[in-house]
Amino acid sequence: MAAIDKIYGLKSERDEFYAWCEKNKPEALRYFYEWYSPDWDDGLEHPLTNLPERIDMWLLKNCPIQWVVNRIKAQYGMGEK
Repeated sequence: MAAIDKIYGLKSERDEFYAWCEKNKPEALRYFYEWYSPDWDDGLEHPLTNLPERIDMWLLKNCPIQWVVNRIKAQYGMGEK
C-alpha cells in the first residue's frame, strides 16, 4: 500500500500494540517508527507504523486489539464489520 497507509495512535496505544506484536508477530516490529519519542506523550495521535499489506491482512485475522483492526479496515475501505 502507499505510504499514507500508516497506523496512527496515542503513545499508550503504541505501547499496547508494540507489546502485543512483540509476543505475537515480532516480524511487525521492524515497521514501527524507531524515532517515536516519549515527548509524543502529548495526548495527540502520531504515526506509529507503516506496515506492508501482508502484515495488515494477518492482523485483521489475528489481532484482538480492536482499534488496530478498525484502523486497518478504514485504510482499506472495509468499514466496520
